Amino acid sequence: MPASLPENVYVHDAGDKLVLSSQDEAALKQVVEGMRKEGARGIGAPVKVGSKWVASLEHPAMAQCTVEKIGFEIVITGPTEAGVLARSGEFRDRGALIARGPEKEEGAWKLYLDDVGARTGNMITG
Repeated sequence: MPASLPENVYVHDAGDKLVLSSQDEAALKQVVEGMRKEGARGIGAPVKVGSKWVASLEHPAMAQCTVEKIGFEIVITGPTEAGVLARSGEFRDRGALIARGPEKEEGAWKLYLDDVGARTGNMITG
């Protein structure tokens, strides 16, 4: 995220995404391009919604998380509690259950999920 945003560009945390909005198309495009150059992932091009321009991108905290599959367990590790919770959303949406966490272990946040789908034959992960 750029150190400072123009006054007329707003950031909304939507869990696994950050949503940027502004009534000034040029300001929003400038911010999006700056974020793209800084390595932001999953950036959607600005689109007009009503009287505002809106763009979204993958939540930076989520992008820093790793996912490891061990048997029927999914372990998500990341630098922030919010990041691991956001990253777990796609798995929880497909039926995985939180088995433990999030908790801080050895300087990183970890969340343990039970891959219920794999146990029942309904694949959650590949």
